[in-house]
Amino acid sequence: MEQRLQRRDIHLILVCATLTLASLLVGTHFFYDAFPEATIDFRITRHESRVGAASFLEQQGFDLDEFRHAGVFEFDNQAKTFLERERGLEGASDIIDNPVRLWRWSNRWFRELQKEEYHVQHTTTGDLVGFSHLVEEEATGASLTQPLARRLAEQFLAQMIELDMGSLEFVEAETTQRPNRVDHLFTWKLSGFEVSAGTYRYRVRIQGDLVGGYAEFLKVPESWQRQFDEMRSSNEATGLVAGFLMFITWIAMLIRLVAGIRGQDVRWRTALTFGAIAFVLTFLSQLNNLPVTIYGFDTTDTFSMFFTESVLLGLAMALLSGIGIAFVVAGAEPEYRRWYGGQVSVSEQFLPDGMRTKRFLIGTVIGLTLTAVFVAYQTLFYLVADHFGAWSPADIPYREMINTHFPWVVVLLIGFMPAVSEEFTSRAFSIPFLHRLLRYRWLAVLLSAVVWGFAHAGYPQQPFWIRGVEVGLVGIVMGYVVI
Repeated sequence: MEQRLQRRDIHLILVCATLTLASLLVGTHFFYDAFPEATIDFRITRHESRVGAASFLEQQGFDLDEFRHAGVFEFDNQAKTFLERERGLEGASDIIDNPVRLWRWSNRWFRELQKEEYHVQHTTTGDLVGFSHLVEEEATGASLTQPLARRLAEQFLAQMIELDMGSLEFVEAETTQRPNRVDHLFTWKLSGFEVSAGTYRYRVRIQGDLVGGYAEFLKVPESWQRQFDEMRSSNEATGLVAGFLMFITWIAMLIRLVAGIRGQDVRWRTALTFGAIAFVLTFLSQLNNLPVTIYGFDTTDTFSMFFTESVLLGLAMALLSGIGIAFVVAGAEPEYRRWYGGQVSVSEQFLPDGMRTKRFLIGTVIGLTLTAVFVAYQTLFYLVADHFGAWSPADIPYREMINTHFPWVVVLLIGFMPAVSEEFTSRAFSIPFLHRLLRYRWLAVLLSAVVWGFAHAGYPQQPFWIRGVEVGLVGIVMGYVVI
């Protein structure tokens, strides 16, 4: 094979470089117009929130010496979606943090095999927005009347939360008789604030004669949630149909794999190499996610057993990921090689000799160019779609960034898994398989792209077909680039 760069190769590289530069300029300039992410003011760190939460509990007279701690960043996604849907991102941003305090550091103290535990929530700017003390139902306490308990709750709101009681409107009270005490739950709402019948609520729980819980939250109307679920049903139905077609594709891959095994046409080293990479990245990601896993620890179990089960479950998930990726590669690679043997070899392109070829260089240049091109494409696509009324919620990437020890592990995983599983399934296998079945290559490219595109229809974008069209068009381009 000719390895020297010819004039046409140099021209191609120059065209790719120009296209990459232009695409990056367009993508970076308009990206936040198309995808405005929520801006969060992190004035305190996770450690600082833990210190503040512990200090608050100590002020309430609670001893944390024998308790384990776990902390995460979280938010009410339903409330976020409701505000963005009703007010738009700009309008939602104007009321998030004031008065709707959405972004929170949540700290939990617990002990194994005991129900008693503490939760404290602070905003990312340091304001207390949540607290709960879980105790046994049989725990002893006072039996206050409802007026006395409400007075205690109002004192907590005025003194600890520093709320102006004149700005609150009382909503309801609930009294529960426990075996050895009486509990009360009082709810207020913020006067003069309403978003499409949604109100901001403040709730205080009195356990005996102690404040045992506080929460503030946006109450989303049930009627709105029903309408939203009905709207999302079209996304889910479309994704289900496309998912079924993907399942049929995997059945065809299994049949091809069995035929390849019988004909000794499967390159197991390649499949196992990809599977091993998937196994390692998935397991590292599971270990990296342990802080979030520990936050959800069920205290009816021992911590050592929970930790062991979490690690073993992560190992099992990693093994399943590795087997799945190995299956996809083993099933798709022979079909791709048989029909497009003159193209870049999957099994050889990442070996030293393969990486020194001109074809690998040109392929890499084109691949990196397409990365930039698709950034610009997606940006412009949603700018145009937004102009015609399409809707997409803002992305909040902070969960993986600040709830894990090594955020880059997640980046590697979510880059590798779709790149292998989706491209081998929808390009390397589906195009030659449908080409052989339907005889028309253009139809094979189109159908594989449409199925792949609408398999993404479950995303929350509206109208329900917008994500399928966006990804499907990319699939058509990718299909012809592969060929």
